[in-house]
Amino acid sequence: MRTFAVAILVVLLAAPVALAAPSIVGDFQAWDPADPAYELTLQPNGVYTLTVSLLAGTHLYKAVDGDAWGLDFPSNDQTFTLASDADVTWHVNLGATVGTKEGDEYVFHHMNPPIVCGDMMSELGGVDWDAADTSTTVMADPDDDGVWFFQSIITAGSYAFKIVLNNNWDQNTPPGGNNIVFVSDGVTPVTFTYDMATNTTEVVSSAPPAVIDARIDGDGTDASLCIIQFSDDMDQTTAETEANYSVTGGPGAITVADATLDGADAGIVHLTLSPALTEGYDYQFTATGVTDEGGTPVDPNNNDDCFYLHMVTLELNMHLYVDINGVPTSVHVQGDTHPLTWDQCDGAELSDGDADTTYVVAEYFSMGYICGAAAESTLVKYKYVVDCATWEGDYDFGHYVTLDPNAASQTVNVWWEDIAPSDNITCDVGVRFQVSVLPDTFDIVTDVIAVHGTLAPLDWVVDTVLLDDGTNGDLTADDGIYSALVTFPTGTYRYLEYKYAINDAFECDAYPNRTLTLDDIDGCMAMREGPMEVLDIWNWCDTVTSVPEDPPGTTTVIESWGMIKARYLPNR
Repeated sequence: MRTFAVAILVVLLAAPVALAAPSIVGDFQAWDPADPAYELTLQPNGVYTLTVSLLAGTHLYKAVDGDAWGLDFPSNDQTFTLASDADVTWHVNLGATVGTKEGDEYVFHHMNPPIVCGDMMSELGGVDWDAADTSTTVMADPDDDGVWFFQSIITAGSYAFKIVLNNNWDQNTPPGGNNIVFVSDGVTPVTFTYDMATNTTEVVSSAPPAVIDARIDGDGTDASLCIIQFSDDMDQTTAETEANYSVTGGPGAITVADATLDGADAGIVHLTLSPALTEGYDYQFTATGVTDEGGTPVDPNNNDDCFYLHMVTLELNMHLYVDINGVPTSVHVQGDTHPLTWDQCDGAELSDGDADTTYVVAEYFSMGYICGAAAESTLVKYKYVVDCATWEGDYDFGHYVTLDPNAASQTVNVWWEDIAPSDNITCDVGVRFQVSVLPDTFDIVTDVIAVHGTLAPLDWVVDTVLLDDGTNGDLTADDGIYSALVTFPTGTYRYLEYKYAINDAFECDAYPNRTLTLDDIDGCMAMREGPMEVLDIWNWCDTVTSVPEDPPGTTTVIESWGMIKARYLPNR
């Protein structure tokens, strides 16, 4: 019997004293990450917990690795509904590096425990791959040690699964987002465990060893290196006998020149092939004569695996990045589909051989399928990391490419963070932000209205104050329209998000930001057209009883309240 373990992360590190305490935030505590009443407590089992009493109703929440926004996870708000007032307990893992958001943090509450979600659920009376199906494979932790388990007899066969949290797919627990594969003999129970503290998933089965995967090895850049993976720890002598393997497919005969058992996982054998595989072909890997450590031979009905070899040339334009930051030491690609992973510097490294600041690497993807069937198209999410430290955007950013099983190869060209030169303004662009219909409680003497945004010189901390005194871009003093003239310098990203605040209280705080595209033709400060004119209504999410008159000299009709007010009125 073998324990097939997939270790996702290193053991959870204790939080240094200097770090702010992690906490739960939600609509039940005004989304305040610094509220001490909702701080999490580290338990002896390595998991952070918090129990609070909540009123009946539907609630939204996230976890925060600290006491400030920016370290919150997962990316989407989590939701649950209480039929009556009740205590709710959250379980949280802060990932490999406490105090740093890396996308390896996990949170769930006791009413939505982990679920073993996979293609064996229908064998137990449930719905395959349904993260919301709580009828069959819900895990339990009766001794409260942070290790959740589920056990059942499953129809004989090979299956794949993931552990899902909160009954949704917002948090992927397996490494790189890949499925975990196991084999059942249909007689003895299969046991699944999920250790929250170490983010480790294990599956234990008594079935004879089987081939569960074959694919390109390493970082995916050498098609002569492959892996064949078994469901059990294998005997070294038989596993390293090259004659026990055959590879068929492609334009010619293929020889297994070398077979080496993996030093860390005895269920994996590394194969060196001669010649290398060729993209655009199907390949079948078969193992015979290989036994597990107990001498049990590989199941003859489950001893092969097939894949279609597809090559993707990834091109990354780094011109704008280099102009600002200089030439990087290294650029790697990461992703959610083998050979890509989300481990920094674990993916293939791109090179800039002709020094044109476009970095390139060719990656081989093994599009696995059941032998006798056919490969299907696969959507791959990926992103780049510079110097093994600087990711594109935050951890949830990503590019996408669809692997086509009908094509041998494809080339994908993107810009760092998807920002191309055409996405940046070619001149200094001025924007006159104007706000009307302020609340009745607004005090023209003591209150301050300001604009904040995503692009310098705006930011989300420092006020850019709007005035109604005929200065700072305000057209007419004391007309009830508060204004500020802001100039965005040449080269600025042209897509702006912004909001207004009165005395640092933001409008429509629970709603999306306003958006504006900087116009480097009509809004160019060096041209006769002058700045862009934006006339907004304060707090667009609230009902207002009236709307302002159109500014003099314009023919633009002011929209009614209830829409995000961001209108460009060219001053020609």
